[in-house]
Amino acid sequence: MKSGILIPLDRPGRLLKKVRFYLSDLEAFLSDTSAAVTVLLDALPYADTALILKMLPLLGYAGKDRVLWSLYNLMIGSANEEQVRRSAALQLGLAASLSADPSALKAELIKKMKDPDPFVRSSSALALGWEGNWPAVESLVAHLSDPDRDVQAAVVAALSSVGDGRVFDILKDRLEKGTTEQQRSILLNLWRFAERIPHVEDIYVACMEKVAPDLRLDALSGLAIIPLSTSILKVYRSLLADADPRIRHQILKNLSTEDPADYHTLKDILSGLLADEDPRVRQAAIHLFAKG
Repeated sequence: MKSGILIPLDRPGRLLKKVRFYLSDLEAFLSDTSAAVTVLLDALPYADTALILKMLPLLGYAGKDRVLWSLYNLMIGSANEEQVRRSAALQLGLAASLSADPSALKAELIKKMKDPDPFVRSSSALALGWEGNWPAVESLVAHLSDPDRDVQAAVVAALSSVGDGRVFDILKDRLEKGTTEQQRSILLNLWRFAERIPHVEDIYVACMEKVAPDLRLDALSGLAIIPLSTSILKVYRSLLADADPRIRHQILKNLSTEDPADYHTLKDILSGLLADEDPRVRQAAIHLFAKG
């Protein structure tokens, strides 16, 4: 280096290099979490979309109070890509659930539920959806009938994540009286109430004969996540004869994650699907029998 000439330090480059190191070595990240989170936060302004999306889960998991407002700003920043904003919202909810005092953030998110931008409203709803966040329930319920269906879906997902017993009753009522989009969102999220699984199963089973075929698909997707039971097998047996091949295919997809011994009582009807007129159903049946 010539005397009197300073070579500028490439701070952004060094930060991004360190970020990539932490992303490739999770143990190094966890061994010095405080310093690592500082690096990630400092690197955010210089990272591209792909890198930010990889950084966000680490920030949500380990950042707690330190990352709240950085994630919030990513969520509401209209210049950011929607994928970044939505991921930031989900990680913000995680970080807030681990925070010592998220009250200021919670108040701001509730305020943003009235934002004219539906994307901000839906993202704010998702960010409010952490287990035990009961103070947010009233505001979320008020937006169950939001004019934007994506906001409605986000509100249902958030309420389901909060897990309040009163929320379960509200969603159960909306399943009977709400709009089609509300019903769809509820059916896709009802399984989240783990402590109410027997009641959840009863609701799924009872609604199979009441809802439209498209919603029946959503109900079957929910059934796939709760433990297989005699009642569910009975529903599957009935619907495997449904005229809609999407229904038959979804049931086979559900069964593909189960132990074959648990659905042996369906083998007679399942064998018939090996010659089903729908190629997707036939292929799914072949894969199912290949498991044993």
